[in-house]
Amino acid sequence: MSGTYGGNEDEQTERVRNQGKEDGLFRACMDEIRSSHTTGQALRTATLAAGLLSDKYCYAELLGQFYVATAALEKRIDELLSKYSCGGDDEKSSLLVAKVKELGYSFTAGYEADLQALLGREWKCMIKSWTTNPAKQYIHRLESANDVECVAAAFILHGPLVIGGGAMLKPRVERAFGENVTNVFEDVIGTARGGRSSRRREFIDLYDSIVEDDADAKYRYEEIVEKCGEFMKLNNQMMLAVRKKPWWTKYVAASSVAIASVIAWRIIVATAGSSTMRNTSLNVGA
Repeated sequence: MSGTYGGNEDEQTERVRNQGKEDGLFRACMDEIRSSHTTGQALRTATLAAGLLSDKYCYAELLGQFYVATAALEKRIDELLSKYSCGGDDEKSSLLVAKVKELGYSFTAGYEADLQALLGREWKCMIKSWTTNPAKQYIHRLESANDVECVAAAFILHGPLVIGGGAMLKPRVERAFGENVTNVFEDVIGTARGGRSSRRREFIDLYDSIVEDDADAKYRYEEIVEKCGEFMKLNNQMMLAVRKKPWWTKYVAASSVAIASVIAWRIIVATAGSSTMRNTSLNVGA
């Protein structure tokens, strides 16, 4: 899950962006996703307004989309590290994604615990049936992602939880569904890793230093920035594709229909009464 909530989101995002080095990779990635990130913030605000936290199935459906994408990313990172570990520590350490892994973040288990708490033992089958086409495309894309693409995907899928306001959602989720549905936030709240500012600083510094000054530096830098834009768009497409509505919307819809029917009936009655009066007046006059 991702994003911050409040009226000053743009200002807060800009402040976070400015903590990166000038001409550094972190700022470049933030600039690349700027328009898509703004769209994403609007979508998150809209989903909250539409009752995301008033219905556990709505929340579980959206949570499930980010779960399947994050699980695919973290599985692919482990595959790449395992593949290159056969060539020795030097070959493994040459992977950029090895540096991302060293941060120690892994959100798959937290997502799984939350989804089980929300949906029960059949959660895996339910999430499989709820996985949207954009999420499937995301999974397919990540299953064959290379080193540089995984670094970009981690910026998009891990970044909001680590440096954004994702953790600010925890108390709202806890109030809505209970403490056992907040496992995905455990590594990004409180004093973990020195607190929020330290976690943010560590993440920003990693991305500003991850591309070493070598022959491939320019290519890697540009590729990470480009792929951040691609994956951010997939994030937004996933949010747009969710289908579930809060349980109470059917009553709102029914009430709306009932109100509209009453109003229509009153108009009909008033019109009929007015017509009758006019006819009576005409007859009297005759």
